[in-house]
Amino acid sequence: MRYELIKYLRGRRLLAIVLLTVLISAILLVVPPAVGSSCPNDPTQFALHMLGFLGTGSTVSASISVPLLSVLSATFFGADAIVSEYESRTGYFLFTHPIRKTTIFTGKFLASALVSAATIGLFYVIAAASVQIVDGSVPMTIGVSYAYALAYLLAILAVAYFFSSVMPSSVYALVLTFFTFFLILPVIDAVASVAHFKPWFSVTFASLISQYVFQTPYPSDTVLNTTAASLAAYYPAVQLSLAVIATYFVVAFAAGAFLTQRREM
Repeated sequence: MRYELIKYLRGRRLLAIVLLTVLISAILLVVPPAVGSSCPNDPTQFALHMLGFLGTGSTVSASISVPLLSVLSATFFGADAIVSEYESRTGYFLFTHPIRKTTIFTGKFLASALVSAATIGLFYVIAAASVQIVDGSVPMTIGVSYAYALAYLLAILAVAYFFSSVMPSSVYALVLTFFTFFLILPVIDAVASVAHFKPWFSVTFASLISQYVFQTPYPSDTVLNTTAASLAAYYPAVQLSLAVIATYFVVAFAAGAFLTQRREM
């Protein structure tokens, strides 16, 4: 874990995602006043804005920043963590040490989790500081939102490590990780909502609890019947969503560690 952290600190990926985090925060803070729009006076609404939670009306709401940074973190720090050892043949040096592959897998995962959690944490800290400076107080739910976002991050990071343990090349693992959580599952969530089927099993749908926790009371599923169509708005239940996220994490982590242990150079 220590050496993996050193690798991240010396590499460009960590710098790139930190700069992206700061850039997104700066855009969300500076652009509205620049175009003549004032910042929300309500701390909760301003926190939603600073976190990029732009929509609150349906499962397909425009929650941009936190999910994007989470997916990028899982892609940058998890998708090629294992497969790169086989692809670049560095495993000939690493795996010959008297250390179990599962130990190496766990150490790498912990390093990736620490760096990724710090990245998302930086985004939340900037958001909380901005709300405190502008509105004078920070909603307590911002800490709960970070905890939920962190749980989602660990789950998709575990899936990224699973992809890394089975894919033949880094490119395949990187592309599959990014598109699974940024495109494929969100599209399934959207289609399920249109088809009036609640996608409770989807980890990306479950991750929306980090957004809806700001609403009081917590929203419930609604179906609006109009003359043109019947519109459904589904919201993830907190306890069920945490169970889904935990299941993704446990299954993906265990499967990734098992396959890494059995994989040969």
